[in-house]
Amino acid sequence: MRFVGDDPEKPRRVRVRDREDIGIVLDQGKNIGSGGPAGSIYCLGILFPDTGEVKYYDQDAVTDA
Repeated sequence: MRFVGDDPEKPRRVRVRDREDIGIVLDQGKNIGSGGPAGSIYCLGILFPDTGEVKYYDQDAVTDA
């Protein structure tokens, strides 16, 4: 997990395209896909505390909050 300013008390908070709530990065990255002809996508695992959801999003859809 990446922390803001390397401070373990402040986890990285992010916004995801098409969502209003702020999430917290739990998994800094995973390649999803085979890397073959269809390619693969580098994704971040994000927890949304308001709903309890944990979802993976393409890193290009995520910005720091």
